[in-house]
Amino acid sequence: MSNRRQRAGRDHSDECLMARYASGDTEAFDQLFRRYERRAYVFFLRRTSSPQRAEDLYQELFLRIHRARDEFDSGRVFTPWFFQIAHRLLIDDLRRAFRAREIGAIDFDAPAAIPNTEAAVADRQEVEFLLDILSPEERYVVVASKMEGIGYPELADQLGKSVDAVKKMASRALQRIRSEASSADPLEAAAG
Repeated sequence: MSNRRQRAGRDHSDECLMARYASGDTEAFDQLFRRYERRAYVFFLRRTSSPQRAEDLYQELFLRIHRARDEFDSGRVFTPWFFQIAHRLLIDDLRRAFRAREIGAIDFDAPAAIPNTEAAVADRQEVEFLLDILSPEERYVVVASKMEGIGYPELADQLGKSVDAVKKMASRALQRIRSEASSADPLEAAAG
């Protein structure tokens, strides 16, 4: 492959396109949009089973990408960053839906009907702490594969890696999480 072709390929990488968009090149965003619009829509459709919600979330995702364009580090891989934003958007949407159902179901005249969420908050904080020891790419692979049920072949495609490389990344990340969780002092965790 000639140097000109290699340079042209790099100029059209997702990372380069995002860096160009952050610098004001709207054509670069159009190219990224075309590359990722179907994947984003399918990502949300698989998780919501609602074409309307998937459409709304996918539009919101690209709005968030627009807002976060200056925060993108062009030295990192674009795909995990993109799907991490998508994942957070999905979680926000699920929380809104849950709160709407929860508020509608609470009988405000009966104090016992208000759920005790202290243990759930503590569990969530522990999970967040354990996930924070991972790199963004490792965190994405673990959350997507183990919590959302995305298969390794799909993740490999998204990340531009082999299936074996993604499996190894997930395995090593889970091993680090288990090691950290087993070494944590239960009394210290309860006090924190």
